[in-house]
Amino acid sequence: MDYFNEEERASQRAFSKWRDNALSPAITLMVRLGITPNHITIFGIILLVTGCLLPPSYHVMIPILLFLYCIADGIDGPLARRMGKAHEGGAIVDICADQAGVVFVAAAAVYHLGANGVGAVLFSSAYLSFITLALYANGRGIPLWSFIRIKYFFYFIYSVSILFMYNLIDFLMIPFALYYCVYVIHALCRIYNHHNQLASNGASDAKQGADNMKAPVE
Repeated sequence: MDYFNEEERASQRAFSKWRDNALSPAITLMVRLGITPNHITIFGIILLVTGCLLPPSYHVMIPILLFLYCIADGIDGPLARRMGKAHEGGAIVDICADQAGVVFVAAAAVYHLGANGVGAVLFSSAYLSFITLALYANGRGIPLWSFIRIKYFFYFIYSVSILFMYNLIDFLMIPFALYYCVYVIHALCRIYNHHNQLASNGASDAKQGADNMKAPVE
């Protein structure tokens, strides 16, 4: 379960393999200590929320906590696979914990930097809506346009902004809010057309079956 299409999935698998190998010593230690993927996920969320709630005066600590949250997010999946606990339910939890960062960091940008609140809401809402639709579409083989994933770049720009206490984040959030709104409309149209075609094919098959039953038997 992911929001990568078939063209992107090969490169994503290659990256995941490299990441798993790089994190292998840390994962081995966690297995020995009895640390579970859920522990890592919860710890990452705590880091994220703490960083977003700290006052702006902690502008050096906040990016560090956000970076550690990203590391935790990259560890829980490989740890689950190493422990044989990887399943679809865990994947859903991992995706939710992963994408929650966009919402919290957008809100933190308003709190820490005085970023545009409307732009932050539109950006995080449009981004999460599209990710949800992409997950749905990929799970059913519905092709979508390739799209730009700016989550980590968004975190980077926010971290730079908070370090220097200068609002750069609006220059990213506002245009990409419009960008993801367009992609939400595109995804909805593709999904609607897919199911409309399935319904049409089903109606045609049902009509053909009824006609065959009415045909005289010689």
